[in-house]
Amino acid sequence: MPRTERIDASAAMTLITLRPMSADDATRPGAENATDEYGRIFLLLLGVLFFAMFSTDTRWIRILVALAVIAVFLGTLRATGVTKRRMRQAVWMSVALGAAAAVAGYSDVRQVRSGVSFAAAAGLGVSVLLLVRRIFEKERIQLREVIAGLTAYTQIALGFSFLYSGAALLTDGDFFRNGIAGDSSDFAYFSVVTVTTLGYGDLTPATNVGRSLVILETLLGQIFLVVLVAFLVGMLGKHRRLVDSNRPQPDRGTGD
Repeated sequence: MPRTERIDASAAMTLITLRPMSADDATRPGAENATDEYGRIFLLLLGVLFFAMFSTDTRWIRILVALAVIAVFLGTLRATGVTKRRMRQAVWMSVALGAAAAVAGYSDVRQVRSGVSFAAAAGLGVSVLLLVRRIFEKERIQLREVIAGLTAYTQIALGFSFLYSGAALLTDGDFFRNGIAGDSSDFAYFSVVTVTTLGYGDLTPATNVGRSLVILETLLGQIFLVVLVAFLVGMLGKHRRLVDSNRPQPDRGTGD
């Protein structure tokens, strides 16, 4: 009879193939610099979201929000661990983005403001990837990894609010239906209700670009929440084996 393999379902959930690494930290360059401090970043993100929702869209508000996003980006780099060279590069890029944000804050050129919004969204996207990578470098899932997952989830919402803002600035006409052009408070609110799939229906994108971004955010948000965050909560306090994919695995067959 052909050999069959029986894999325990619980073991399959806890067995994740990653690169070779030590008991708790990866051997990649820069991992030793990680602080794994995510609480402040998470609180700052919540503050930026609520600040954007309940404040008027003025020049000073746009500059302050951009500076807060830069702080989130640099804080994420420090928490997840990068090489000193990468950190210096990120600092110079952040300085350039801050200067561009200051110019955009006092500029009425829609293309300039849109470019700053897209740059902020890109920085938050990189932060999400760094957080996910750092989470899966851990052998034991602790509360800080759960906070890291929630931080990444919140960064997705904030990042898409900048994508909506940038797209609206390049749109001829109103971004939402019923004659609503949209401002920072509208985009932040709309992004949160989209990523959480609440779908109140009070704001609906009027363009194909807006609809495409909504589909992308909804899919990312649901996959992230259902898969990653649920996995982190389920594995809280537990150990999982980190397997070196270059080493042969033991035969799990039960015989012929």
